[in-house]
Amino acid sequence: MELEVRHLRALATIADSGSLTRAAKGLGMSQPALTGLLQRIERSVGGRLFFRDGHGCVPTALGAEVLGEARVVLSSMSAISDRVGEWSRRHGTSVLRLGGYCGFLHVEISRWLQTRPWCSGVRLMEDLDERMSIDKVALGAVDLSLVYRAPLAGGAVPEGVRALLIHPAEPVFVAMAHDHPVVRPGAVSLADVAEHPWVDEPPGVTRWSTYLTQACQERGVTLDQAHSTHSVATLLELVHAKLAIGPALATSRDRPGSIAVRALEGTPLWQELWLCYRPDTIVSAHVEEIRARILAAYVGRLGCSAAYDSWWYELGRELLPAG
Repeated sequence: MELEVRHLRALATIADSGSLTRAAKGLGMSQPALTGLLQRIERSVGGRLFFRDGHGCVPTALGAEVLGEARVVLSSMSAISDRVGEWSRRHGTSVLRLGGYCGFLHVEISRWLQTRPWCSGVRLMEDLDERMSIDKVALGAVDLSLVYRAPLAGGAVPEGVRALLIHPAEPVFVAMAHDHPVVRPGAVSLADVAEHPWVDEPPGVTRWSTYLTQACQERGVTLDQAHSTHSVATLLELVHAKLAIGPALATSRDRPGSIAVRALEGTPLWQELWLCYRPDTIVSAHVEEIRARILAAYVGRLGCSAAYDSWWYELGRELLPAG
């Protein structure tokens, strides 16, 4: 396992709090989850980093060495963020870098941002893993990230990053060939989907696969993932060939005569949509304007599929401000 910024942040928090319990609370995760993360980090570096005595959690000699280097990296991150903030305040407009696992909303928001007087251009920078997208915000490598997060415990936002919840439970739909045996008007059941091959990202790459397994287990269903790919194009080719059924963002478009997008009965799968950014930047000054535009993009997506329209009129439009 390669050490990441979030690992360094966890080590620093444990050292500063002197307690796994207090550190876990500060990081927004459970103590067992933090303990497991620490064990994986220790296996990666080849030795124990903390031991417990009457005074709590104390760094070992190796831990002190690692912590020294970790604090240098974290301090550099903070300095980068400060410089970016100063640059944004000084210049007033900038080329904005938008991150996240991209779909319709990312393209729509990119197009809209380019029309704003405070934005001189947009660069779309996609990452499969939500954690990488958020860490890049902390590092100043991107200016804002629109990220889908699986509803799992943990996944704390790094220090220096603000997260605005856009949607607490956007449903995950499924895509299949238009003439697939499962296709019918209206929603389909997860159990029916499970009777056919599934295509998705490789297991263990992001938190999505963990969430998917957990959600299926809760419903007594096991998906037969016959194919693994990072490529949406490959996924759609497999779906079109009736070799698999795959997950689809709710905003995915039906393709008559090719791809059918359907909701899942009872909404067994969903994701949270978050907007992450740094304070004291041009994005922070316009974050409510950006949020309003994202919600408007949902309205503008009506007609992409019958499944989306049904969801929006039943639940989705509750996102909109009253009146």
